Amino acid sequence: MTFNILKPIVYVHCMSHFLTLVNSSSLTFVPKPCVDSTFIGLSCNISNSPCELATPCENDGTCIPNKMATYGYLCSCLSGFNGTYCELDQRICKPHLCLHNGTCNETSNTIVHCVCANGWEGIHCESMVNHCEGVECMNNGVCRPLLLGYKCECLGTSYYGSHCEFTARKVVISKIISKSFSYIAIIALSIVVMFIVIMDILTYCFGIDMTR
Repeated sequence: MTFNILKPIVYVHCMSHFLTLVNSSSLTFVPKPCVDSTFIGLSCNISNSPCELATPCENDGTCIPNKMATYGYLCSCLSGFNGTYCELDQRICKPHLCLHNGTCNETSNTIVHCVCANGWEGIHCESMVNHCEGVECMNNGVCRPLLLGYKCECLGTSYYGSHCEFTARKVVISKIISKSFSYIAIIALSIVVMFIVIMDILTYCFGIDMTR
C-alpha cells in the first residue's frame, strides 16, 4: 500500500511494524514477517488456511488442509452426506420428512416409516386424527376434532354437557309451559265438541231446543 506525501519522511517504528522510506515523496508499508508462516495480518492473528478463511464444508463436515487438492483443502463428510463440500444429503431419513414432531425410523437401507406423535397420522404424520368418528353430539350439537380428543359444540345456550345431553333450565320451563298450553287448548276444544254433541242429542233425540 502506498501513501503519497508532500514532505520527506524518516524511518518510523510503530507497533512492531515498519515504514520504509523509498524516496522523499512516497513511502512503502512493509509488515513485519510472522514467525508462524500459517498466519498473516498486522498482528499475525489471522490464519491463512483456506479452511479458516472460507469454512467451505457444509452439514458439519470437517475441513482438512491439503496442498495437493485443487483448492488446498478436502472436506470430510459425516455419514449420509457426500459431495465436494458435503452439500449432498444422501440420508434416507431427511429432516422434516416426518411432520408434527414425528420420528423417522429406517427399517432398511431403502425403506423408512414415520412414527407419529399423539394426535397425528398419515405417511408423513400430516393429518390430525379424527376423534369425532363414532361420536354423536345430541340435540343437533356439532363435533369438532381436537389434537388429543374432541369437543361437542352445543346449539346456543339451550344445551350443555360433554355431548350436549343436558337441557338448560329455561328450555325445560319453556317446554313445560308450551305443553301446558297445549293441554289446556285440547281440553277446551274437547269441552266445546262435547257441548255441541250434547246440544245435538237434546235437539234431535229428545226434541229439546236449548236455544229457546
